Amino acid sequence: MGIVKGLTCPKCGREADSRTIFQCASCGVALEAIVDIESLSKAQLLEIRSRNDPTIWRWFEFFPVEKRSAIVSLGEGFTPLLRCPGLCEKIDIAELYLKNDTVLPTGSLKDRSNAVALSKARELGFKTASVVSTGNAAASVAAYAAVAGLNGVVMVPEGTSPSKVAQASAYGATVLVLRGDFDRVAAVYRQAVREFDWYDCLSTNPYRNEGKKSYAYELFDQMCERVPDWIIHPTAGGTGVCAIWKGYNELLRLGWISRLPRVVAAQSEAAAPFIAALQNGSTDIEPVIARDTVAESLQVGNPKTLGFRTLKAIRNSHGTAVALSDDEILTAQSVVARCAGVFAEPAGAISVAAARRLRQEGAIRRDELVVCNITGHGLKQPQAIEIPGEELRPIPAELGAIRERLESNNEKC
Repeated sequence: MGIVKGLTCPKCGREADSRTIFQCASCGVALEAIVDIESLSKAQLLEIRSRNDPTIWRWFEFFPVEKRSAIVSLGEGFTPLLRCPGLCEKIDIAELYLKNDTVLPTGSLKDRSNAVALSKARELGFKTASVVSTGNAAASVAAYAAVAGLNGVVMVPEGTSPSKVAQASAYGATVLVLRGDFDRVAAVYRQAVREFDWYDCLSTNPYRNEGKKSYAYELFDQMCERVPDWIIHPTAGGTGVCAIWKGYNELLRLGWISRLPRVVAAQSEAAAPFIAALQNGSTDIEPVIARDTVAESLQVGNPKTLGFRTLKAIRNSHGTAVALSDDEILTAQSVVARCAGVFAEPAGAISVAAARRLRQEGAIRRDELVVCNITGHGLKQPQAIEIPGEELRPIPAELGAIRERLESNNEKC
């Protein structure tokens, strides 16, 4: 079982007095769940890896859920790890792999977090689960709350993709679309959590944050214990980066791996507080004003709850952060679809844009092993794809018209 030693502040070391207090009273940062894994042996590793469980729960002992009966699962985890020769050639990295989380139950990486978060909510006896989101977390919390038998409440800022709002609503959650940008809506959300005693599924939740450690365990399994040289992750609040880093450090501490990967935070240049902090030598995040970006899932200017942990993970891994333009992001989305057959939302494909940039700059060598996490399905934000009107204009049902259209397209190519 995932025995929780306690909730501890990763900044000042203070322990929480309650399992339902999620932020440090002194520092205001998200607490960290400490799970007792020290007694796990090599024999238990073999047993874990032999389990006939194709979900993140194969690694049950590593998550802060103490009763298997509390588990809420939609079959999340062990998503495909793809190596596509055409993409490797295009990016000029011989061993470039895509971790394809577009196939998770609600279409995004948030299912890794919320499987753990909602399992713990059930274990703790909460009745209502909530989140503020630009869309992906909203849909995921709504789905897992429905399966857990809890009420779901999600807040999204105006302008959020209608597809994501519709998905959250379909699962039966109460969806509240609020005026203002994400940071403004998030401030109101925090007030509502306190007022209505909701179970917060934001990155302030230490149990939820443990779910993305599953990236490390799955890659360890899928790569036959090889450790990537680089793992590139789309980054808004920073949960994925610090969770991946924590997961690999757990494997190292147990003696199951002998080295660690470098981690990279891929951000839109319209909302890049991690890049700014690294350039300034800061140990903590200084908020930036998030501008509009095609990578709407990453439009967060103040990731304060996990910002310092994410910076620490990047620095300790000798990794980096990259800020990408909308043009670079959309180009990566197209390349991933056409070379690898994976339709990702812009924010989900930004990791490949970062890999391309780092390869062009020489930071990544051609012979290094690189994993790009693809974190959200393209149907989450279909309006990001612009289809020329010419392609949608009907043509006569005649071979001559077909030939003319084909020749026209060939000229464009």
